[in-house]
Amino acid sequence: MSQPRSYEPVSKLTKWFCYTVAIGLIPIALRFLACIFIDGIDQFTAADFIAFGFVLHISIFNEIEHLTGDETWKSTSNTISICGIALYAFLMFALLIVESGFDKIKVEQLTQSTMILACCSFILCFVIFRRLTAKAKASQPTKSAIGEEPCSQTS
Repeated sequence: MSQPRSYEPVSKLTKWFCYTVAIGLIPIALRFLACIFIDGIDQFTAADFIAFGFVLHISIFNEIEHLTGDETWKSTSNTISICGIALYAFLMFALLIVESGFDKIKVEQLTQSTMILACCSFILCFVIFRRLTAKAKASQPTKSAIGEEPCSQTS
């Protein structure tokens, strides 16, 4: 008789990647696909990467808000996320100024800056969620601790 499969819960990192990163990349991916099929659409825009950065940092801020213990790390991570959100707000303001007709800000450099910043935000958020996943795994009770022992076959 075969043993029933035990499924481990999906990690916070996997959920974050599927729910937050994948959804945050939708505007970037749609714009990229649209520019392939439609003339006159830019491949990349600062607004899409700014939105992606907002999504990443808000997800960190939200997840850490429910964390207990390790208050120093929690405060540091929250501060980094708040600074990231403020930076993206500043970039959004710069983009709005450009859209109003102000021509002293170079759109290409603004777009490149937001792309680089979004990549840095992704790496930072990945590291934070990796730590949250490790912490969650470490705090899960083992099967023997909750009284479940694997079945043994006797001859």
